Amino acid sequence: MERTNSVTTKNILNITKSSASRIALAESSTPDAIQKLCQDYWTCHFDESLLDAARLLLSTDLGWEAMPQLTTPPVGEVTSPIGYALAHEDKEIRDAALQALNVSINIPAGIAYIGEESAPLEIDGFQIGVYPVTNAQYQRFVQDTGHAPPQDWIDGIYPANRGDHPVVWVTCEDAEAYARYAGGRLPMFPEWQYAARGTDDRLFPWGYEIDKPRCNTAELGAGTTTPVVSFRDGISPFGCYDMVGNVWEWTNTPYDDDGNFRVACGGAWYYNHDYSTCISYDFFSDGYAEFVIGFRIVHAS
Repeated sequence: MERTNSVTTKNILNITKSSASRIALAESSTPDAIQKLCQDYWTCHFDESLLDAARLLLSTDLGWEAMPQLTTPPVGEVTSPIGYALAHEDKEIRDAALQALNVSINIPAGIAYIGEESAPLEIDGFQIGVYPVTNAQYQRFVQDTGHAPPQDWIDGIYPANRGDHPVVWVTCEDAEAYARYAGGRLPMFPEWQYAARGTDDRLFPWGYEIDKPRCNTAELGAGTTTPVVSFRDGISPFGCYDMVGNVWEWTNTPYDDDGNFRVACGGAWYYNHDYSTCISYDFFSDGYAEFVIGFRIVHAS
């Protein structure tokens, strides 16, 4: 039997929008109504493939009107509406939330600018996950395959209220096992940088300067991971969330000649912006796991 976490919705902000109006629009059959709702409420990526999932989620009481302002440091414990959906008693609602998290974006072939030297490199087209893989996605993998759960889970269940947070305490080998399960692979280092930087040599996914908090780094004050849908103002030119901050992301690129160490990109919540940029990377052994390392996956275009 599928097991889920439970969460308690809290009204963190004063409600400034009408839930009745939201529900009425969500139950409308017109795509224009859903598009309007997404502009007002939807914090995550939206495309036509998510129309039915968005309609269901936006018609459900998931704290849409009480979504906290994540860009005001210091940030405390946060669960997004998607997080509440992942813990909902209705499996259809949980599945709709997972569908929203599973979405990928097409990255066209082009020239990537790699590293501090911005060395140009031609990249073939590919698809990459809009978000890092979350606890809820990884839990389904664990349940379906019997793969060992991360060490911070209890009885195979991720920490409460964190279904929408990136999974951590996963080795590169764990990440590759998940990628095979999902029909993909880990990104190569140049692919990751291309998805984060786009077609120029920007330092951050959004540009060249830090004008306001746009990702989860030490400056934000969260002291832990945050929901992967939190920072719409921090997306990359291609539309990927959380390319810097939140968690380091494993890649398929070896650091050493023997292939015992892999490159990880993007920094994490524990690090400040000096170590959380589009060109930030570290390296860890394949079997190493830590509280600040996660991953996202790619598929062939």
